[in-house]
Amino acid sequence: MIILRLNRHFLPALLTALFCTCSFAAVSAETNLPYDRVYRIPLRVHLGKSNRPPEQWRTILEEINTIWLSQGGICFDIHTVGHDEKMSKGMDLWFEAAIPEWNGYYYDHHDMHVRDDPDLRPAQSPARSSAARTAAHELGHALNLMHLQNSDDNLMRSKTYGWQLHPGEIKIARENAQILALAETDRRSCTVRIHNNP
Repeated sequence: MIILRLNRHFLPALLTALFCTCSFAAVSAETNLPYDRVYRIPLRVHLGKSNRPPEQWRTILEEINTIWLSQGGICFDIHTVGHDEKMSKGMDLWFEAAIPEWNGYYYDHHDMHVRDDPDLRPAQSPARSSAARTAAHELGHALNLMHLQNSDDNLMRSKTYGWQLHPGEIKIARENAQILALAETDRRSCTVRIHNNP
């Protein structure tokens, strides 16, 4: 038997989820993914300070999951909101029109910020979106990865379009993802839920 405790913060979110006009997409793992378990982490994406057009978000958020799912068997169950209220579990990430001096930064699991249009150097095999790549980089920090500056193709290199992860990084990220992940690990896809009126 499962008993849910509804607190004053959860109930409005539940009602919003039930009655809002939302659109959904699932990003599936490749069939040759070398992991038995996919770690899925709830991620709330805050768009209230972004100036990007709403129609651009789906491809950006899906690319974040593609970067992590294709290499590390990690992805994020993403839902967008227009407010600044943080989740109690999982992670929170803000996209913002302008961040002085940085493309993005990470303080903790509930305090990651990315510019709408990060300024990145080229990479040999670049990510499509600078915003998706920078968000994936900050999520790497949330999974306990440090900067790795030896190649422009590295996801954890600063300020490039690179999105590659090394085996040692994947090991560290999966160990940390397991702690934060939802209990169900056999579903090999992650959801992107975009509220039409975030």
